Amino acid sequence: MNILFNEKWLKEYSPIPLNYNLKEVQNYIKIAEQIWLEPILGYNFYQELLYQVKVNEVSEENSTLFTEALYPLLGYAVALEALPFIWSHISEVGITLGKSDNSDSITLKDITYIESHLRRQVEVRKDYLIKFLCEHCKSYPIFNPSGICGCGCPCSDGAKLNKPQPLWTIYSTLKRCTDLI
Repeated sequence: MNILFNEKWLKEYSPIPLNYNLKEVQNYIKIAEQIWLEPILGYNFYQELLYQVKVNEVSEENSTLFTEALYPLLGYAVALEALPFIWSHISEVGITLGKSDNSDSITLKDITYIESHLRRQVEVRKDYLIKFLCEHCKSYPIFNPSGICGCGCPCSDGAKLNKPQPLWTIYSTLKRCTDLI
């Protein structure tokens, strides 16, 4: 399975603790890439990035894209997608909550708060990725922002940025992709 994000980057950019068994969340890396990245990057650009990672020949521009925008987004997106299965475990006896002798499981209210917080982080990082790509669109000729950017820059044709839900608007005040965060 080709992925852009590996365990090394997950440890660096994710809110998941370093001592956590990351094998439990590895399945969610590809899911997070498909849900949060591919719709923004487009199929062709996403495939190009996958190929460059696979052959270990990432261009300088793409390397900057990874560290500035993709990996910070993916770190939180993986945590968001894996969260229900970090909180609970499916086993032969059914679905159970993680609990040990020294700790109690969090409540559904707690997990909902954490999920909302992670989603806000992902939405802000998603908008930053779009802004980054639009500001540097000449460096990424395969990126086709049609319907994504919406700021009137040369890489756009009039669509709006994907805004988070109204409860998250406090974190997203961008009106143009070239505005400063």
